[in-house]
Amino acid sequence: MKPLLLSDIPIEDTRPPEPEGPPLSWAFSTDRNQKAAWRLYWVSEPVMGGLNYVTHHALRLLTVSGCSRFGAALAPFARARFAKSNFARRIEKNLSTLRPDRAASDEDLNALLTSWWDNIGRVFAEFSVTNRHFKAGLVEVSGKEHFEAIRSRGQRVIFVSVHVGHWEAQMFALAEAMGTVLIGPFQPEPSRFTNRLVYQLRKRRGQFLFPPGRKSAFRLNRLLQEREANALIYVDDVRDRQIHLPLFGRPAPDRGNAVAAIKLAMANDAALIPVYMVRTEGAHYHLRMLPPIEPASGSGRAEDIRRTIEALNSALEPVVLEHIDQWYMLAELRF
Repeated sequence: MKPLLLSDIPIEDTRPPEPEGPPLSWAFSTDRNQKAAWRLYWVSEPVMGGLNYVTHHALRLLTVSGCSRFGAALAPFARARFAKSNFARRIEKNLSTLRPDRAASDEDLNALLTSWWDNIGRVFAEFSVTNRHFKAGLVEVSGKEHFEAIRSRGQRVIFVSVHVGHWEAQMFALAEAMGTVLIGPFQPEPSRFTNRLVYQLRKRRGQFLFPPGRKSAFRLNRLLQEREANALIYVDDVRDRQIHLPLFGRPAPDRGNAVAAIKLAMANDAALIPVYMVRTEGAHYHLRMLPPIEPASGSGRAEDIRRTIEALNSALEPVVLEHIDQWYMLAELRF
């Protein structure tokens, strides 16, 4: 079989597919759902997409710190706008459930919520300049020796991470700091306009992150086999309207990104390195690699996968709990 190289794959293949728009007849339909779907696709999304496009490119003219401050300034308005939404209530509930010690009073809970919204506001604004954090000297790196030890013995690496701090900035900072090419999967956003912006962002830095699908899974495996790149996989992915990792006392999942990462590691004799990047102050971050986790065995048995997931959880769940006010997936966790 001919080797698969990154140079053989057009960067356009990383663009997520876009859904077809509802027909014009839906605009005049008596079915409320059809009419709403038509307005969303042809009116609401294009308007919001246009605003986001203009804002995104305007913010690119600012410094990284300037973008971050802009996002922080808008955070209170976003919090007020969505205060009564289901996802905002879920965030509040999850903060109280996961960190009762830090949300013991209304004042403490409000401080946590303020910090969470501040981080998210900064993250969304910083998306415009996310390829510049590392080169601007805003990312402190520790634990690099774990990656170097694995690389020195010629072994592949699959980084596993969670959505704390700024996950998109982490993708570029990690590749730059380690001097490696990173590939991986990603879950497209609901809006096709947001996906276009994210695609252009990754295209500018030449990074191949693949949308869901069998073809993408095949390519990830082949590229690891050919030692074309190492991989970065976020294991706090959404599946069936739920976050299954960290476990928080629940059974280990039998599907999802964590299982895929472990199977890829077993198939390619790769080590799993937990990594995360948290905000320390303003637009400054700390990128930290933890000791590697070897898959339990190469057999792919369910029990081996479960034990490896539990080892990953032991490394990453404390990270999420410590930095709960920077964990983006709080809104998707349902107890």
